[in-house]
Parts: sequence; C-alpha cells; structure tokens
Amino acid sequence: MRGPARLLALLAVTAVTQVAAASDRFVPADPDFVVANVRQAMPDEELRGLLTAWRSNPEAETGTVALAAAFIDRARSLREPRYFGRAEAVLAPRANQAGAGTALRRLYAQVLQYRHAFAAAEALVDSILRDAPHDADARLLRASIRLVRGDFAGARGDCAQLAAAGGNGAQIGFVCLAEALAGGGQFARAQALLANAPTGRANEDPHWRAYLLATRAELRERTLDFGGAIADYGAALALAPQDDSVRAALADALAARGEVRDAQELLTVDKPSLSLLVRSAALSRGARRAEFSARAAAWLDLEAARGDSIHYREAAMLALTNGQPGLALDAAAKNFDVQRELPDVRVLARAATAARDEAALQALRAWLRKTGYRDSVTENLLGAAARS
Repeated sequence: MRGPARLLALLAVTAVTQVAAASDRFVPADPDFVVANVRQAMPDEELRGLLTAWRSNPEAETGTVALAAAFIDRARSLREPRYFGRAEAVLAPRANQAGAGTALRRLYAQVLQYRHAFAAAEALVDSILRDAPHDADARLLRASIRLVRGDFAGARGDCAQLAAAGGNGAQIGFVCLAEALAGGGQFARAQALLANAPTGRANEDPHWRAYLLATRAELRERTLDFGGAIADYGAALALAPQDDSVRAALADALAARGEVRDAQELLTVDKPSLSLLVRSAALSRGARRAEFSARAAAWLDLEAARGDSIHYREAAMLALTNGQPGLALDAAAKNFDVQRELPDVRVLARAATAARDEAALQALRAWLRKTGYRDSVTENLLGAAARS
C-alpha cells in the first residue's frame, strides 16, 4: 500500500493496541522459529517480557494480543517486516477458532492486509462487524482495505457510518469519506470535507493529522498541483517519519517536479522497504541502479520462494526501470486485480503504454469511466498513447 489508505489502516491498528494463511505457505508455531540469537531477535526488554509471558500461558488471549501488537509495532518502527511474520505466527493458530476475540481478529486482519491478502482480510473484518456492528476500529480497517481495493462505494458506506457516529471517530470518518469520494471522482465534495473536517481531540493525534495531510496531498497531486502536494506530504512525513507510504508518495511528487536529487535523498534510509528500493533504482544510473535493482529483485525472489503474496506493483515498477515492458504489464495487471490506489493506476498506465498494449489501455480507460476516478498524470499518459 502507498498513501492515505495505509495511514487509515495504521489508525485502526493503533486503536486496537490501547482467514487462514495460504495452504502452501509455512507459518511456524513459534515466533522465534528462525532466530539463532534471541537477544538480537527481541530488541528490547519489553518485547522479551511479553514473549516470556506469552510462552508461560499461550492460551491466554490477552497475552497473545499484547505480543502480536508489540511485534507489529516493532515491524513498523524498526522497518523490520519479519516482525509481521512473528505476529502472524502467534495469531494465525487462534484467529479463526470459534470464540476468538475481536482484538485478536483485528490484528490478524492487519497482518493479512500487510501480506496483500486483501480478500481474506476483508472477510475476517466482515465477520467481526457481523458480531459487533458498532466496532469502529474494525470499520476503520475495512474502509482502508476497501479503499486499497478500489471499492470506493463500499468504503464510502463505512466512512459515512464513522462520520455519523460522532466522537473522535467522526474526524477520521470525514477524512476517510473524502478519500472515498475522491476515488469516485467527486473532487469538489472531497475537498469540502477536508476543509471542514470537525475539530476535537483527534487533532492531537499525529497519525490522524498525517492522514488528513496525506489525503489532501494526494488530491493535489492528482490535479498536478505538485507544489501543494509536496508541502502536504512533507508535513505528513514530519508527523509520521517511519511511514514509508508517505515517504514514497513524497519522493514520487518530487521526482515528477524534476527534483530528483531531493527525492533520492529522501529515499536514503536505513533498511529501506521494497517500495523505496524500486524508486531508488528508477532514480539512479549505472552501478547504483544495478545495485538497487539487484536488491529489489532479490526481495521479490524471496517472496516467491516463501510463497508470500508478491508485491506486483513494485515488480512492475522494477521491470519498467529495467526496460522490460512486457513483464511490467503482466505484473501491473496482476497488481491491479487486487489493489487500485494512485500508484497502482499509474504503473498500469505506464506499463500498458510502454508495451503498446491497446487492450490493456482500453480496459484502464473503461475502469476510469466506470468509477469516475480522476488523475491527470494517468489521463495524460492515456492521451499520449492514443495519439501515438
């Protein structure tokens, strides 16, 4: 994921902390399974204490939730995706058992969403909302999943319910609703909602403020207001510096405005995600491009070897960088089947244009007409393809 929906998911899982895995995918029963150095695997005393408590009583759901939530927090704050795997290891055996609690199932849905198992994640959240229709955290999570999948009408319903419920959730709901409306091309309504979002205690939450700014930035980016988008993405990143979705979005906007060196500097972080690696490859030349491309390719190969869900968006971006339009279009089309955020739309347009595949171009045009989705960059690419 990249962009506002990723921050919405983070808001949902943050609230949680105060579907079965694929049949060919091995999930160890113990979160320490592949670790030789326990102290290295458990980077702080708090996490080691939670692990000890969980091992002493693995059937206690409160301990399972606390340990899994801590793993997810470390995965994000340390940029260490292996901690999502450890969260999955403790959650998966219990998440689909009868009587599994809502907090445990919400966390497992978050892990499934991270793995791009969006259908399974949404089905799990559906089950939570059937049991607890007023669970605002689950509704937030489902809205984020639906936004990623391009189900703007479904997301609009969830966001509207959050906004109507009042309280702090209403503030998040208004921004979420704006994002959903923008997905359907209703820019004026979306901008009005962002301008008039209710104020309250949520304003003190940096994640909520970052979500509002990132949503506003994306709307500006889609209308070619790169200056406004860069300002808002920059402010959002200052509030959520570990969020690689915002970092990637800001790098894209900077690169689009020709500020390549600034974009490269922004992408230079410890333990960059795959999303950042493929962007570094695209913005580099010579040996540096080869290095970043090799690292990204190795990441994708490892996903395939482990049976994980492939990051097809990044695979398509890497193929475009390496001058492989056919491979790029294949990956972009597979990606578009499961997620339809702004970079997903754009990479499909770029891949279809590079491959000169008229059927793929027509299919994308048909989707844009059907949904009302607007993005000036995509429209310019499709227009250029039609004229060539």
